[in-house]
Amino acid sequence: MTCAVYEDFARAYLTEVAAAVRRMLTRGTAAADLLRMATDSGAQVRAFGNGGSSAIVRSALLQFHDHAGLPVNDSMMSPATMAYGAQRNYRTVFARSLARDIRRVDLVVVASVSGRSANILEAVRLCADNRVPVLALVGGDGTQMEPTDGMVWATGTTDQQISEDAMLTALTLAAATALDPHNEPLPAGQERHLQALAAVDTVLLAGFLQDATEAVADAIRSRRRIYVLCPDGGPLALAGEHFAHNLSWDAPLGVEGVQPPLVISDPSLADMSAIYNDHPDPAHGVRYQLSSASPQDVVFLLAYDSASRTTQEAISAAAAAGTRLFLLHRDGPGRPGAGQSHFTLPAVDNFALAALVQSIAHLVCRATRAALAAEPGGPAAGLSPGDLMAQDLAPLRELSATPQSL
Repeated sequence: MTCAVYEDFARAYLTEVAAAVRRMLTRGTAAADLLRMATDSGAQVRAFGNGGSSAIVRSALLQFHDHAGLPVNDSMMSPATMAYGAQRNYRTVFARSLARDIRRVDLVVVASVSGRSANILEAVRLCADNRVPVLALVGGDGTQMEPTDGMVWATGTTDQQISEDAMLTALTLAAATALDPHNEPLPAGQERHLQALAAVDTVLLAGFLQDATEAVADAIRSRRRIYVLCPDGGPLALAGEHFAHNLSWDAPLGVEGVQPPLVISDPSLADMSAIYNDHPDPAHGVRYQLSSASPQDVVFLLAYDSASRTTQEAISAAAAAGTRLFLLHRDGPGRPGAGQSHFTLPAVDNFALAALVQSIAHLVCRATRAALAAEPGGPAAGLSPGDLMAQDLAPLRELSATPQSL
């Protein structure tokens, strides 16, 4: 694929994301009102999603906790709790988590592009029985889900990644409006974010995408490690979790002859608590992770400010290991060098930055899937931007036939 194809693909994709965000935010005031009522009540807000939607709704909850101090810490279960509970019946795992505290919950946020995930529908049904408002973010026209209270907030597209990007952006903007009466009005926030999307330099992004796609596809075929790291945490780390999920699961799923890749992402809760307990230095964890890296492994480093000490130590560790480093950041300088690429995103706040990074990650994953599905030197070279736009990561769900209960 030529750099021009990547440029046209990036421009087409970001244009579609902007259109979906604009569609969603025609109902943004109603969504912000729901979020504001939950904030004012001081009750619990809970949120549920599967796959990338899990990271999306937890980003909104992080925003609630950060700005309003709402009790949201238990809103999504730990991996250990999820796995243990799912052995009983995955269809009801969210509803069972919610049932115990349902009378103390003032709002439940769910995200599902299909709007038909059984465990999401069970949770929505429980809310309807108990008159708990639901803010349901779904793909398509939204007619597939009808909560009794609250609202269905539809993206207007069934494209999985465009829907996810619009969901995260719209939810982030509505939450910012709801959480602080001194924030700018929602229409102003919407226009500012759409201007940031339009300001993404697709010429420079095309080169970044081309290099990243080739590096990731080569790493997957060659069984090299791929690292997705955000040592500063926050909403950017949740976008990183989503990115790692897409790389390890969605991009290669069902591609003949491709094994699941070796993706290493930010530490688990168990790892993180041990790191901070033993070494109260945020750089320690990423230095330790990258000590296992080998030459030509791929490292995606997500940073708010590339000049921060933590990020600089991560860059140094990646360079010392001889990895192929890809830096996505908002502030600070790039650090070009052998095997290093960087892309600077427009100036937006931390939560909006996560939405922009998620879009870049989706571009990389969709292009990677196209590259993996092509024979070396074969059809990938002839792919058009339209072909890449059609590389939705959602249609192949080989494990969807797994029984709902065990």
